[in-house]
Amino acid sequence: MKTILDSLFDYFDNSPLMSNNRLNVDYLPEDTRQAGVEYSLSTMPSDEIIRKYRDGGAMCRYVFIISSVADYGPDVAAGIANAGFFESLASWMRSQTKIRALPDLPEGHTPMSINAIGAGYLYQPMIDAGKYQIQCELVYYRKGDY
Repeated sequence: MKTILDSLFDYFDNSPLMSNNRLNVDYLPEDTRQAGVEYSLSTMPSDEIIRKYRDGGAMCRYVFIISSVADYGPDVAAGIANAGFFESLASWMRSQTKIRALPDLPEGHTPMSINAIGAGYLYQPMIDAGKYQIQCELVYYRKGDY
């Protein structure tokens, strides 16, 4: 059975910003020495229901994090490039929502929007690599009985 996480994985794995690097689920390597830049898709706990409808359906949200491991150090250009990736990713998601190019969700689920909730940021600096992340949200309609 296809899940929302499956749908998001396929969506981002085929995105123009991430397709040249490895996308993982709930995993990032410690550094970039072996594989270079890698990304991870992780779920985050949140209230799923935004609004319930009388017919049993609901407007829902799926909160997730996209994180990366990238080269890190005192080089200003590298720091700007790492942060700039997440700015570009947030912009790409806004444009995808605008043109209705959204993830293909499981049966009974209709995507409404996908967007970044905040800015991407460095959350784990290490000697040669840094881990960055951005919190995102998929809003969708779920039919009753799903």
